Amino acid sequence: MTLLLPSPEHYLHNLITMNSSMSKKLWRKALKEHFDCTCVYCGKSYELSQLTLDHVIPRSSGGETIVSNIVPACERCNQKKASKEWRSFMRAAFGYQKLREHIICKHTNGI
Repeated sequence: MTLLLPSPEHYLHNLITMNSSMSKKLWRKALKEHFDCTCVYCGKSYELSQLTLDHVIPRSSGGETIVSNIVPACERCNQKKASKEWRSFMRAAFGYQKLREHIICKHTNGI
């Protein structure tokens, strides 16, 4: 995994020089790159443009749009997960995947 952005100064520079749309694109790109352009659910690698962002706790269940609740997912996994609880979805679709579950728990601070 890579750092979301190189340093706090990098964040500050981007907040000052970018408009909201540019910042959002950079944030989405950085989050996908942080996970090495890999779907957290199926573990496959994709091009940046092929990944979506998924709310680990769905918004319909009270999940927030914050970094610790957003992960990259391929379109297929994102659609299949829908508003399901992430761990139940993963285990039903892929069985117990210790490493991927650990990666998600670490990113979400155990939610």
